[in-house]
Parts: sequence; C-alpha cells; structure tokens
Amino acid sequence: MSSAYGIHWFRRDLRVAGNPALQANWKKHQGRVVGLFCFDPIFLSRPDFSPDRFRFFLETLSALKLELEELGSDLLVLDEGPDKTFQHLFEEFSRAGVAKPSLVTFNRDYEPFARERDARVTRLLESELGCEVLSDADHALVEPSEIVRPDKPYQVFSPYKRKWLEIFETETIQARVRRQKLGLEYLEKRAKGETPHLFHLTWSDLKNRSTGCLEKYQSSVVSRVPVPPAGSLAALAALKAFAPKVTAYGETRDLPAAQGTSRLSIYFKNGSLTIAQAIAYFGFSAVGPKDTSSRAKFLSELIWREFYYYILYHHPSVEHEAFQERFRDIQWENREDYFEAWKAGHTGFPLVDAGMRELATTGWMHNRVRMVVASFLTKDLLIDWKWGERYFMERLLDGDLAPNNGGWQWAASTGCDPQPYFRIFNPTLQSEKFDPEGAYIRKFVPELRNVPAREIHAPKNVPGYPAPIVEHSVQRAKALALFKGE
Repeated sequence: MSSAYGIHWFRRDLRVAGNPALQANWKKHQGRVVGLFCFDPIFLSRPDFSPDRFRFFLETLSALKLELEELGSDLLVLDEGPDKTFQHLFEEFSRAGVAKPSLVTFNRDYEPFARERDARVTRLLESELGCEVLSDADHALVEPSEIVRPDKPYQVFSPYKRKWLEIFETETIQARVRRQKLGLEYLEKRAKGETPHLFHLTWSDLKNRSTGCLEKYQSSVVSRVPVPPAGSLAALAALKAFAPKVTAYGETRDLPAAQGTSRLSIYFKNGSLTIAQAIAYFGFSAVGPKDTSSRAKFLSELIWREFYYYILYHHPSVEHEAFQERFRDIQWENREDYFEAWKAGHTGFPLVDAGMRELATTGWMHNRVRMVVASFLTKDLLIDWKWGERYFMERLLDGDLAPNNGGWQWAASTGCDPQPYFRIFNPTLQSEKFDPEGAYIRKFVPELRNVPAREIHAPKNVPGYPAPIVEHSVQRAKALALFKGE
C-alpha cells in the first residue's frame, strides 16, 4: 500500500456521508486520510458570536471526531487559524521525518471572509508548502458561480429560481444529488450500527504531537439554551421526522403552533446535512412555475436559501450595508428602550413577544414569526435592520450570515427582491391569521395563558403584561415617510 496520504480540512461540511472533497481525497489515498479543523481567532471574535451556536458547533465536531475514529481515521482540532496551522504541521512533519501530505482538500464556502481565507491558504499550500490542493462544491447544490447571465447577476428571486431549476436538470447537478443518495445509504447503515472500516490512517500514525483543543472548549463553553442532538445521524433523524409533514408543508408552514416547518436549517449551517441531501432524500425533481404543491413549496424554500448565498457571493457588501443604495442613508430612530423591549418580548404585541421569548429560551424562532418580528422592529419601532440582524446571530442556533442577512433585508425592504416598503405587516392581524386560537402565544407568553382567543391578539389590562409600546397605525405612517425620505 502506498505511504502517500491526504488531509481533509473540515469547515462547513461536518460529516463523512456524501462529502465530495473528502471522498476525492479518500479515493486518491485508498483511505489514508485524516481530518483537520482550525478554530480561527477571527471567527471566535466576531461581534455576533453566539455561545449557544458555538456549543452546538462543538457538539457537531465531537460527533464527527467520534465517527472518524470509528471509521479508522481521526479529527485534529487546533486552536489557531489555518495559515499558522498548516505551517506548524508541515514543520512538525519535517522534524519527525514524516512526509508531507500529497493533497489537502476542502469544500468551498461563499462568505466574503471565507473566500479570501481560502484563496490565501491555497496559495500558501501550493506555493510555499508545495502541496496539491483540491476544493469541491458541497454547501450549495448549485454554486453561485454556476448561475450566470450576460449582463449582471440576478437580483430577483423568480428568474433566479427558473435558472436554478434549469441547471438542476443538468448531469453535473444530478451527479451531485446521486452522490448524496449514496451518502444517505451509508448513514442509514450507520444508524443501524453498521460501521465499515473506511479509513487507514490516524494522526498518531503521523507522529503528530499537537494537542487538540476540542475538549478545552467543550469544558468551558456553556449554552444559554438547550442544544439539540448534533451530527449527521441527528440530521438524518431530523429528515425522517419531517418526512411525514412535507406533504402538508404548504398548509402548515406559516402556523407557528402547528410545528410544520422542517427545522433542518440548524444542520444545514454546519454541513451535517446539505440541501443536496434533503433533495436526494425526498426525491425532488424539477417543478414547473405553476406547481403549488407542498413538495414544490418546500423545494422553493431550499432554493431561496441558495439565492441568499448567491446574493452574498456576488454582492459581498450586503454583509455591512443595504443592498438597495437608495435605502442606505435611512435615518432610523433607533430608540434603545424600544430595542430592549423588543429583545425581551415586552412590546405589548403578543405574537411579537411570543417570538422573541421563543428565541431567548430555545435559540429558535418560527420562520413566519421571524418575518413578523423583523417587520415590527424596522417598520413599527423604526430601528435599523442591522441591529436586529446582529441580535438574531447572537441568539439563533441556526444563525447563518447569508439567509439571516437576506431575511432581514427582505423584511426591512432594503434588500434584493424585498417586501415592498409600503407593505407593512400589521402584527395584530398577523397574529389573528397565523395563530388564531393563540396556542403559540400562550406557550411563550404565560401572562396571556388564560386570555380567551378572541381577545389574546390585542389584550387589554392583563396583569403583568405590558400595554403596546407604540400604536401601529401611527408608526406605519412614520415608516412610509421615512422610506420616502420625507
């Protein structure tokens, strides 16, 4: 057997099943591959860092490390950025008389910071360290660079979706889906306790003496909310749990009390699961523009997710400013007392308060309610969407730059293909429409537990529950004037 080996650099692809770059490395080296993860200090010092999401990330890494060990490999988790990590590792290999790896693989990321980092590290590995590098598509089924048009990138979802569905039918994309079907078959076997010996190399075989930092972080990072099961097997279980609901998705997805959404985004974030795997699992095929079935609606939501990665890729400035230039200088009122009331779920608008309390206690918020609370912050409280975007990233277990930014800019009417600024959610009407019996409200706002359904959407004089902090009709008029520049 050849002594050549490879390193797979894990990032947003924390799984073995259907991992394309890892698979390429595995094939080249007949299973002589080890895994590496680097905690970049820049990542850990982001202003929107979330200890809750980080805890779930650590649990995901732990599950991946255990899986690799069971398969005959290992995962080394180091407490420094990739530049220093690879330099130090190659120096250590040289001192120990161990050959350097012949290949380093990773799967591509589309965030501005990640793209710059990957280009820099690739240059380091190839030019200075003399190692071959291979990257592959994984996080998005259709990569942002694969959807092109002659003049400028798409800015509206509908034509983007049509192009996405057209590309979806090509052999390149269908091959990616087939790969994930095989990955799911492996996961099903592993769920039954069948663990093949796929790999034939560990870090100790390479005389590596680096001390991993995973246990250090696990013992020091405390989550403020319960963390769900992590790892690819947990993601498979989530897929199976959603399967019976997908046929009713169109009818239940907007009802927060119905629990009709997939809740797969937490696994999409870390790559324990990918959009391609979800599509492969449900056997989705391209749908026509007039298909209104629940399955077509769910596929459309997956495409929306890829659309936001596409926008961030082609317009990286949206990370820091409004997509629409005309709305970059809005003079938001930005009242701190309103913002604190919103965060605490003490606005006097029950659906808004229920959503914010769900977020604080679970690290999750129903998607319809996310739109309502975002609209309320920007259009009723007249607070900059960037404040809400950052707070969501601080609290959401599934916080992900592209979809979070896209969702907030959609609600604030500052993004691509947004909610028009003159369409402003009435939080009371939204409550009556999507939580008619008040079941969701009662679950998270116990002060209103005994209020009858006909009164719960606009309660009056309930002990312990605040009166509305603003009047919606007044704030609506102010929001319209604000967006018109009056």
